[in-house]
Amino acid sequence: MSNDSKKFTLDEKTKIALEAASGDRGTIINLAEKHDVTVEEIEEWIRETGVTNVTSPDADDQESVSILATEEFASDYEFGATPDKLNYSRLFFWTIFGTAVILLFIVAVFNVYDYTYDGVIQRNAEESMYYEIDQLEASSTEELNSFGVVNLEEGIYRIPIDSAITKIAQESE
Repeated sequence: MSNDSKKFTLDEKTKIALEAASGDRGTIINLAEKHDVTVEEIEEWIRETGVTNVTSPDADDQESVSILATEEFASDYEFGATPDKLNYSRLFFWTIFGTAVILLFIVAVFNVYDYTYDGVIQRNAEESMYYEIDQLEASSTEELNSFGVVNLEEGIYRIPIDSAITKIAQESE
């Protein structure tokens, strides 16, 4: 093995990685000391060469787990989070659509308010007008059916209309 300048060939890395993967953490530490490399370098060789954990034939009852990571996962892991990949056209569409719906709702509310407010004002005006007409009619009826003084200085008096008609009818006979 070319151990001089810590440059190992792919075959040497694979052999060391295979040996490290077949053991536990202590085996990796021993191999690191033996070949004068760090534990992290051996773990990196295991990942580079794709060596999986090799178990002994008497360890059939143990489960072996291997994790495959895609390049996307690796870049997300390196970044520290999954970067947002926004669909700006869809985001813009829904923003405009939502704003338009809210504006239409506000305009509809204002129109309903104006319609009901105008209706109430008109109804109040009509009721007020009928009330005034009713009062005028009641006061006129009261004047026509009652005795009263119109002008005391000139001697003008008011008599009920029925009495006036009866008096005119009696005088014309």
